[in-house]
Amino acid sequence: MVQKEINRKIPIYASAAILLAILLITSIYSFSNDSLMPNQGPLNKPNPNNNNNPTIPQTVSSSMKTFSSTSDLKDFLNTSSGSLSLDSYDARFGLSNQAPSAVPSQAESTMGGTNTKDYSTTNIQVAGVDESDTVKTDGNYLYTIANNTVYILDAHPQNAKVLNKITYENAYLQGIYLNQDTNKLVVLGNEYIPYVYTYGKDLSPSYYTDLYPYWNSGKTFVHTYDVTDKTRPVLTSNFTMTGNYVNSRMIGSFVYSIVNQNAYLLNEMPIMPMMYSGTAMTEIAPTSIYYTNFSDSYYSYTTFLAFNLNTDQSPANLTIMMGGAGTMYVSQTNIYVTYPTYNYQLLNVPEMTGGATTGSGPTGLLPPEISQEKTSIYRIAISGSKMTFAAQGNVTGNVLNQYAMDENNNYFRIATTAYYYNSATYTSTQQNNIYVLDMNLQTVGKLENLGTGENFHSARFMGNRCYLVTFQRTDPLFVIDLSQPNNPKLLGELIIPGYSDYLHPLDATHLIGLGKDAVATEGNFAWYQGLKLSIFDVADVNNPKEIAKLNIGDRGTSSQALYDPKAFLYDNSKGLLVLPVDLYLINQTATSIITGQPQQTQPPASIPPSSTLITPEGIGTGSSSPSTYGQFVWQGVYIFKVTLTNGFELRGNVTQMDNAEALMNDPSLITRSSYQWVDYNHFITRSLYIENVLYTLSETRVQLNSLDNFEQIARIDLS
Repeated sequence: MVQKEINRKIPIYASAAILLAILLITSIYSFSNDSLMPNQGPLNKPNPNNNNNPTIPQTVSSSMKTFSSTSDLKDFLNTSSGSLSLDSYDARFGLSNQAPSAVPSQAESTMGGTNTKDYSTTNIQVAGVDESDTVKTDGNYLYTIANNTVYILDAHPQNAKVLNKITYENAYLQGIYLNQDTNKLVVLGNEYIPYVYTYGKDLSPSYYTDLYPYWNSGKTFVHTYDVTDKTRPVLTSNFTMTGNYVNSRMIGSFVYSIVNQNAYLLNEMPIMPMMYSGTAMTEIAPTSIYYTNFSDSYYSYTTFLAFNLNTDQSPANLTIMMGGAGTMYVSQTNIYVTYPTYNYQLLNVPEMTGGATTGSGPTGLLPPEISQEKTSIYRIAISGSKMTFAAQGNVTGNVLNQYAMDENNNYFRIATTAYYYNSATYTSTQQNNIYVLDMNLQTVGKLENLGTGENFHSARFMGNRCYLVTFQRTDPLFVIDLSQPNNPKLLGELIIPGYSDYLHPLDATHLIGLGKDAVATEGNFAWYQGLKLSIFDVADVNNPKEIAKLNIGDRGTSSQALYDPKAFLYDNSKGLLVLPVDLYLINQTATSIITGQPQQTQPPASIPPSSTLITPEGIGTGSSSPSTYGQFVWQGVYIFKVTLTNGFELRGNVTQMDNAEALMNDPSLITRSSYQWVDYNHFITRSLYIENVLYTLSETRVQLNSLDNFEQIARIDLS
């Protein structure tokens, strides 16, 4: 179980490690802005007076301004409490601007064409605003990321195969897009370059040392391919930029991407973001960088890019000095970027009896320092290639994820969680809040202190309603009215066991909740159990109800969809729900990985082979202790029929674990040889359907199964 948990969180740890490494290393290393880049000429610094950038806004809010000169930017960074200065060190690194080439294919030429097939698409938050994913389809072909490679596949069941692949090295692929005409494929990612450094000014090779295994996110790349001929993709646009990929969206024929780079000084000079389009190099001038007087914890350059897929020209760009760039929400007309900040203050300690005190606390002790959590919000108005820095604001608390934000009728709504400190008792209490802001990002309404003392697990905005889930021992589902922006109201509350980490609209008055079941104990504590699916009826806003529920597996059972909604496949017209499941079950035949003892003393259950349908409750016999972990026995997808009448009806299971039957019959195999019996590369991370065929995807395979009887039709091995 421990090994599985580590593997499940590797992407999260990797992202955190990369960000930490960048902050740590950037504080002592940098690159010289007079360096020569491989296969490039000297750095091209544009004339600040030459306003040939099509993306500089025509109008902006009066509170936003640009730097007047390099000296102005330098003074800003010198006076900023969060800026970085690298005066004492020198470092250089090279940037390659070579896009990978598609691997030649011997397959016959496959041209794109019209398509009227029924197929699923990426699970997105806002209609008309596509999100990058690891798989896209046009109903005839699949485009997927696996093994750091982009594969182009023929999806026809009778001819399923790899048509071509594009391999990347020293890169992390963030996602792909397929345009509406299905003839343009966009690949986004980061290329990492190992840092080297030298002591002093001697640049002889003997002084260089690789800081392995730390990597700098040397650049963000956006590559566009013409895939009209699926066997011969042609690179039509090769754009790279210094900094880290943050997020992206596609609206119509425009892909909007965000790149973030730390702002710092090297030898008293600011290091600027650089863009590469083909062989052309451009440094963003200080006079093109916007900022406000709002103080964040530290500063970075956040560049917004707009790629027009109809022209393949260099993207429009807009750069803003921010505290950073984190969670993003995008509507049809605005990009909202948030970033957590902290305001520090000293507590006033009350006088103590029985000893000498000072006005601020006991003698010899400094008054305690606390932080107040805030979220900075930036709004960028978008219309095609035009981007305008429109507003900046902030609210109390931290935002959970993109689903905790929404725009409706020219108001921005956001749900946050924050800790409130009591200076008398030196204790903190977690509270959850809803804020409504106007288009100037000024707060016009708020509802605070929801679920006091409870964790914030999920949120979903639907029109004039917000549904919020908090949890400590039980799950309160809050129904909040936002029809009056200046006066949000709590309408109803449902308290049930467990919690939902993701809420998905079923219809206007019903929600599907995915989370964990839980067993409450004495005190403010509960043991989480297996997966839990719920259907919530919110037609009566004052009295929400859970009208259906289903538990899957024992303690330890999980799903990628808990933290990545793109793994959640739901089609309302079909009543189809496909959910990846990592199944853990309590059974006497399995030995606990933690204790080395049998998991329970009850007689073992009969374990069916993998060809037999695995019921939602699984094959475990259960345990009298809610703290007992199950044993990993299976991974794959559960396929449900969802109706308001019958709730969740399990129709079938699909796995890509070729040893599933043996493992199900003897779960203790995993404890004896975990790597042999649990190959995480076979874990299904995505699923989609085309007509009546279910496609499941892992790092090693695309598998085709019938949606009628779930028999395997074909498989495509990815290598």
